[in-house]
Amino acid sequence: MPPVAVAEAGASPGCGEVVVVCGASSRGPADHLRAVLADLGAETLVDGVAVRPGHPQLLARLPGGPLVAGLPGNPYAALGAALTLLVPVLDRLTGTERGRESAALAGPVRAHQHDTRLVAVRRTGGGAVPVGHDRPGSLWGAALADALAVVPPGWDGERVELLDLPGGLDRPFARG
Repeated sequence: MPPVAVAEAGASPGCGEVVVVCGASSRGPADHLRAVLADLGAETLVDGVAVRPGHPQLLARLPGGPLVAGLPGNPYAALGAALTLLVPVLDRLTGTERGRESAALAGPVRAHQHDTRLVAVRRTGGGAVPVGHDRPGSLWGAALADALAVVPPGWDGERVELLDLPGGLDRPFARG
């Protein structure tokens, strides 16, 4: 998104309180969002989160304007960032309170050494089962899942928090 587009979106009378940008939130040569926000005088509130996938996310406030949520460009990473950053921001702005859910994981899950992992799972009567397919560029695991398990660094098999995936899954191809 060119700097003018971010500035125009933030200054638009019907803009609302949050501008969401998907992509360009990392630190590679093609990732320009941080520089654009700096040029616009934005205050960075969140600059990356220790979660995988989805770590190159950011939250900034434009001067006198809305928040800007920067989500990664990889689809599964963007979903993870939306659930861990964007949804809580929107909940706070709207006064929405969500209950917390936890479950025991049934199946092999490896914790990351330093970062929290988001693992696509299906709820079962006895907990949650990983569905696999959790690469940052793939949404297949999310399509099979009805929640993301929040697996902290060094996880030792205790219950984990579940982040609900909107809508759940009732599609025939995802059963089983």
